[in-house]
Amino acid sequence: MPCCTNRVASLPFLAAIFAMWHAPEARAQNAIPQHAVLSDRWFISAGVLWGQSDVTANLNTGRIGAGALVDFEDDFGLDEHNFVGTLMFRTHFSPRWQLELEYFKLDRANERHITRTIDWGDLNIPVEAFARGSFDVEDARVSIGYAFFKTQDKEVGIGLGAHITRMEASISSERLGSNRAAQTAPLPFVTMYARMALTDRWLLNIRVDRLSLDTGDIDGDVFSSGAEFIYQPWRHFGIGIGYRDINFKVSSTSDDWRGKAQVQQNGPMLFVSSTF
Repeated sequence: MPCCTNRVASLPFLAAIFAMWHAPEARAQNAIPQHAVLSDRWFISAGVLWGQSDVTANLNTGRIGAGALVDFEDDFGLDEHNFVGTLMFRTHFSPRWQLELEYFKLDRANERHITRTIDWGDLNIPVEAFARGSFDVEDARVSIGYAFFKTQDKEVGIGLGAHITRMEASISSERLGSNRAAQTAPLPFVTMYARMALTDRWLLNIRVDRLSLDTGDIDGDVFSSGAEFIYQPWRHFGIGIGYRDINFKVSSTSDDWRGKAQVQQNGPMLFVSSTF
């Protein structure tokens, strides 16, 4: 992923940090916003992401060339835009420590006549052959964070976590056969997050995950970021709108998948939430 993409995606987070540290400290105590997301112990949300997907992968058995790298959207016509359900849970098990879980899953498949030669493992599909391609992604994000700066209306923290990502890709042709690869990759990361109550009902939440690490059979690179506004009209119910940018790069030498995959998923999201 280009370095400039990382810098652009991090700008909202840096701006929020600057605003928090330089917010006026002379306000009267009763004028400081108190939002339930910052004061309650538990937070849960469920929503939908209108995501744009871009997946490229290869299944390498020694072959090289243009046909070895498959773009599943271009080559097989997988939908580039999809509604993706999301679930999220967070608990503050102490005033400064938090545990966070998030989950999404996206399954896609399509059949079409191939417009170029494709090499996928031992499978060679010539031009104009009719073939089916599928790519499924399932991701569970787990992290533990510590708020090194915390007030009634602001919270800034850092943490460690992992995206437990399962990818499954398959290409098949009724006449030529099929080949499938699947890999579950633990992708660790360092995360930074910031939350600021704008009013008693409005809150801004931002986070950035980043790390590149080689863990034996798997070489993984993860960059993801998110920003969201949460409006809480009632004590235990909120509505949120935000944006997610998720990028995974995985290089595997395991028997299940000898090759590489890159998954990009980004777009706006809408969700409902509850605090208690």
